[in-house]
Amino acid sequence: MPSLIRRATAAAVALLVGLLPLAEASAETGPPAPTGRFAAIDAYVRARMEATRTPGLAYAVVGPDGPVHSRAWGTDGRGEPVTDGTPFLWGSVAKPIAASAVMTLVQDGRLRLDDRVVDHLPAFRFGGTGHAARVTVRHLLQQTAGVPESATFEVTDCVADDCPDAAARVAALDGVRPLGPPGTTYAYSSANYLVLAAVVESVTGRPFADHLRAGVLRPAGMDGAIADRASARARNLPPGHQLLWGVPSAIADGVDDDGAAYGYTGGDLNDLAAFASLQLRSGRTRDGTTVLTPGSVRLMRQSGRIHPTGEDTGYGLGWRVGGLEAPLDTAIWHTGATPGYSAALFLLPERNLALVVQQNLHGLLHDGSVMQVGFGAARILAGGTAPPGAPSAAAYHATVWGLSALALVLLAAAFHSVRPLRRRPPGRRVLPTVLWCLAGVLPWALLAASSALVGPRALWVWTPDVLITLCAAAAAGTAVVALRLTTAYGGRSRGRVT
Repeated sequence: MPSLIRRATAAAVALLVGLLPLAEASAETGPPAPTGRFAAIDAYVRARMEATRTPGLAYAVVGPDGPVHSRAWGTDGRGEPVTDGTPFLWGSVAKPIAASAVMTLVQDGRLRLDDRVVDHLPAFRFGGTGHAARVTVRHLLQQTAGVPESATFEVTDCVADDCPDAAARVAALDGVRPLGPPGTTYAYSSANYLVLAAVVESVTGRPFADHLRAGVLRPAGMDGAIADRASARARNLPPGHQLLWGVPSAIADGVDDDGAAYGYTGGDLNDLAAFASLQLRSGRTRDGTTVLTPGSVRLMRQSGRIHPTGEDTGYGLGWRVGGLEAPLDTAIWHTGATPGYSAALFLLPERNLALVVQQNLHGLLHDGSVMQVGFGAARILAGGTAPPGAPSAAAYHATVWGLSALALVLLAAAFHSVRPLRRRPPGRRVLPTVLWCLAGVLPWALLAASSALVGPRALWVWTPDVLITLCAAAAAGTAVVALRLTTAYGGRSRGRVT
């Protein structure tokens, strides 16, 4: 509870500060006067930043030897100008990086893709002992272990000081019902990669973040990369932004200390560009050292298939494969987000180029609007044009303002119900009482449904304004129901009409 109180206080202060005029400060890196595609990408990115009210963004076009064009605009969560050295979190862009770390163990013979998870984690009981005994490392990497997307919220985004480690959190999957036998259903869930982190820790005998640094980050030249809470502090990671009633507010400042495998990897623009360059060099460092063999690179970029139907999943070993319209139909890519941050990485093998984007704004209900900047910019880089329209944040605004209106109506009704109601015939009193009681329990029903879907902790982490508004509406609704029933019952018991 104390942490929730601190978070609520910080949210309120951030909202008040956010209502002030947004700073116009900006910083640029890279060539001063781009032309052609680079100029078009710059213009598109700036337009999307303005449309989404993104406080800060950095992006780069990357070749095998590093960035060939980069830009950084806006401010970070502390009001400082964003540069190519400003750290961000990358969300699920961490997955291909984590999968690369797993493949280094496969290449060394310390792990096999078809190893059963229970052989490394004997306590793994997802779906019962029968199901768990058939889940392999490959299933986890390809997102075909049968873990439902909703299970993500059971085990991820734990940013408190006393969070259990990856192996301990895996136990939360014991009671989760699988979507189907292993290998028969594709379902994207970060829980798969949390289990992978526990497997790696079992094999190596050290924290996943340590293996990630030694196996991938340092060899790739990602010297400033963030992989745990300590490295986030060392990089002085600023808070990310979430919308509070439509205002970008710097309130997202937590890091999951055991989340590097599924989403809590990060760093600055040069760090993310270094990983993209490594991929364009087919897994070799600039000095020729092999991080990933050509065979591993090809395997990771092959889309998995569902057995026994053979249906293409569109997901390889940590990478999304194709699935986009031309000219991005051959792209290898991934997007990602943590509360307050979002990122995207697109590999264009045919052009020997990549695009990396990182932003310090995100929210579940306006994900499409925020993420569109990466897809549009990648289309321009691939020789196409950005789509004329873009996903909007209408769902977010409809939700938060609709719930706010409901809370205000119920609050007004609660104050009104304190006053004696006008006398009217009993038959005319029942229907309004029933309707107000139904309105009063509506926010509780919405709160219960959303909590069942993602859990109250996830609501607070990902959509704090929605949860605050729902709780306010539920409190006002409780008062309305109590006062209406008390008035109706009291009037009847005294033999008078109210």
